[in-house]
Amino acid sequence: MDLQLSGKKALIVGGSRGIGKAIARQLALEGVDCTICSRNESSLQKAAEELAQETKRKIYPIVADTSNPNSILNLAENAAAAMGSIDILINSGARVGGTEPENFHEIKEELILKDFEEKYMGYFRTMRAVAPYMIENQWGRIINISGLAARIGGNYFSSGPRNASVVHLTKSASLELGKHGINVNAIYPGIVDTETNRKQFNTEEAVSQAAAMSPLNRLITPEEIAYVVTFLTSPLSASITGDVISVTGGIGNTVYY
Repeated sequence: MDLQLSGKKALIVGGSRGIGKAIARQLALEGVDCTICSRNESSLQKAAEELAQETKRKIYPIVADTSNPNSILNLAENAAAAMGSIDILINSGARVGGTEPENFHEIKEELILKDFEEKYMGYFRTMRAVAPYMIENQWGRIINISGLAARIGGNYFSSGPRNASVVHLTKSASLELGKHGINVNAIYPGIVDTETNRKQFNTEEAVSQAAAMSPLNRLITPEEIAYVVTFLTSPLSASITGDVISVTGGIGNTVYY
């Protein structure tokens, strides 16, 4: 299937490792020029060089901090200048949520505020900074990486609340931007086999326990997330917008309809 992506321009926030890097690789393999960003310059440069060599596409590394509004504006301007425009935005630039249990009466409010500042506001600001380029082109694709924890109760900060907020943001933006030919969707990754998750699991036993949560009895790979995201960025996905797609390996037994 020709995804009709050759020549498109993509900005991947959080593109130096994990899911973001896998998405940048797959987009580049489809003929997309990519700008990747992160806060760590050395890892960003390394990832850009690796991706450019592997895919033979132009990969532009730009250091940015999504918790800083001015940094986001500079990122969008510099990415558009480097590539000529921005057709695709991937919001994947947020740390993996913590798993520390927090008592209702003891949780620090600043933890909640920090999480929403980083993910919800980071995604919102980046979308707002990039949207004018897509509106000018009357075409665009925005994919927000949320998380399956949005459907799981049990915490007041980190994975659950902030990921649920990203889905609401996605729907709201799709309603406003659709008339400009811009589709906005979200992805629920499951437990993904990234470097960060491997460190959190600590032992192979912990990895096996996490894998057993899926009917597939394995962790989802970043590449499997990237395949779905790449289709959603394609002109062929024109009828899918304002939705959230689960790429979890079938975790859970709840039926959504």
